[in-house]
Parts: sequence; structure tokens; C-alpha cells
Amino acid sequence: MGVKENSSPIKIGFVPLVDAAPLVYASEEGLFEDAGLAVDLVREPGWGSIRDKVAYGELEGAHALVGLVFSITLGLGSLQRNCLTGFLINSNGDAISLSRGLHEQGVTDAAALRKFSLATRRRLRFAVPHLFSSHHFLLRQWLQPAGFHPGEDIEIVVIPPSLMSHSMSTGYIDGFCVGEPYNSEAQLGGTGVIVKETVDLSPLHPEKALLVTESFAESRHDLHLQLISCLMEAARRCDTEKGREIVAAHLAKREYLDIPEKSIRQSLFGGTGSVNSDEFHVFHRFDVNRPTAERANWVVSHMKSAGLIPESFGASELPFSSVFRDDIFQAAGKPAKKNEPKRKVGKRPVELAS
Repeated sequence: MGVKENSSPIKIGFVPLVDAAPLVYASEEGLFEDAGLAVDLVREPGWGSIRDKVAYGELEGAHALVGLVFSITLGLGSLQRNCLTGFLINSNGDAISLSRGLHEQGVTDAAALRKFSLATRRRLRFAVPHLFSSHHFLLRQWLQPAGFHPGEDIEIVVIPPSLMSHSMSTGYIDGFCVGEPYNSEAQLGGTGVIVKETVDLSPLHPEKALLVTESFAESRHDLHLQLISCLMEAARRCDTEKGREIVAAHLAKREYLDIPEKSIRQSLFGGTGSVNSDEFHVFHRFDVNRPTAERANWVVSHMKSAGLIPESFGASELPFSSVFRDDIFQAAGKPAKKNEPKRKVGKRPVELAS
């Protein structure tokens, strides 16, 4: 007797960040269950763990940096395994923070940071959560116009998101680029100051993706589409005021971020907390969930600029269309057939003003 396709739980890894909101919402509010899906969300300490567990088959999918979809597929810094994404989880959501000490000395932007570095002859150190992250790309984009040459006159190191604020409080790093809630945590704790929101550097840049292996997408095709369909609905709700109220409470739980709800709300409601932009977190608006060729090109172009793709790789070896799968996204968004049960989606919350 055959086993049903969706009889075994899908293990999906996540790193405790606010932008895991659609996954958490879909799990806690019953969207997966209503669709007949058994999904286990597995908390991981950082992106290295996500990368390795996906590559070695310990996770079927993950809340992942968009750059990891390409790096694992190309075998850059990890075991090579063909991966793809049919759904981008969010856009924006990151910020650059400087130490309180630097800020008190008048360093409020990249130009002032450059003047400070030249005047003190200090080789500054900044942190990002992973070299294949948008944080790394955007930090470089912020630094380079001011005259910095990353790797030469400024050091960029990798630190797990949850350790960023502590590393700055001890003086190990001078600043960082990371996702929430860790910028707000540093600012609320008095160790750092947010000086740049990445929405102002590269508006609507792709941030996190639902990363799955190619083998999972092929062998559990229908289940994969159902999973994405649930996340589409969850992302839509997370871009509403009511949805953000709900997911902030869920994210604060011990099994997710395990921090006060107040810290999480700081960035979910722009202009009321530590961030200014109403579009600091975008989960659904502006069609951000589609893994388009343009967004794939944004990722690969930044990887090249950062020297992360060897020059030996030719253009034909960069698998844009097989990694960012807009066709899967569109298939998941099609209405259910008449003989298929409809999911319970509940009452539509009031939309946030855009």
C-alpha cells in the first residue's frame, strides 16, 4: 500500500528573525493544518546550520538567505546540491547599526565613518550574518561610495545574528548589518544606533526565500505547491495591521525568537519604534514574493561584485531560471480545482496604509 505524499512531516528550518513571520503565522494560525500539511518548523542558530542541513538532506526546506539558493546550487562554500525557490518570503527588513561610542563621536553615516577611520588610523570591523547574505551586499554598497575597500581598510566578519549586539557591546565590532530584531535590540539596549535602513539603499531588494532541494520539489511536487500557497496567504496577512499584531505575539514565544514582544513590534510598525520606514518589512505588497529573473540577477550581480563567484564560472553556468522558479510560484497561486477542498482563510484583516 502506497504512502500518501503528505503523510510525513516537512521539516523546515528557520533562523530566529522577524522575517520568518509568514512561516510562523502559517504554522500558528493553522494555515498548514487546514491545507492538510504536517510542517515541523526547526529553529537553527544561524545560516551555516541552515546551509549544511539543507545540503545534507536533514531539512526539506528552509527560511533562507536568497544568496544561499545560488551558493548551495553552485557548491560555493558548501556541499553542492541543486536547490531552488518558488517563493520569496519578504523584501527589505535589514539595517546598519553603529556602536554607541562611534555615534557619540559624530559618526552618523558612511562619509563620517571614513573621516573617523582616516583620522584615527583605525581598521574598523563590521559584522554580517553570512557572506552570501543581502546584509553583506548592502553593507558593501553603503561603504564603497565613501571610499572604503572591504577586506583592505575595513574588515567584514561573520557573526550569527543573535550575537551581534553582544559583540558590539564588548568592542569586538564597530557596527553591523543584520535583520530584525537585532538592530532594535542594540538600540533599545543602548549599545548601538541604527544609521541606515536597507530600504533606503536598495528598495524592495529580495531578502529571504523558501529554499528547497530540487529533489524535494520534484518528488513532492503537489505538496510543495500547497506549501507555497499557504505561505502566500500568510504573507498577505502579515502585511496587514491585524496580521502583524498576531504574528508579533507568536514570534515572541520561546520556540521562535524568545524575546519581548515590544522588541519585535519595533520594526513591524514603522515610524512607531526604532525604524522609520513604513516599508521596512514587506511580506506581500508590491509583488515581492515572485522569484523573478530580475531579482535573481540582483543576487548574482552582488555575489559577483563581492568576489564570491569565481571568474572561471561562465554566464551559462549561472542557473538563473532553474534556481528562481517563477513558474512554480505561478502554479502555486492558481485557484484550487473544484474537487479539491478549499482552505479556511478567515476574515481578511484591515490593510496597512501603503
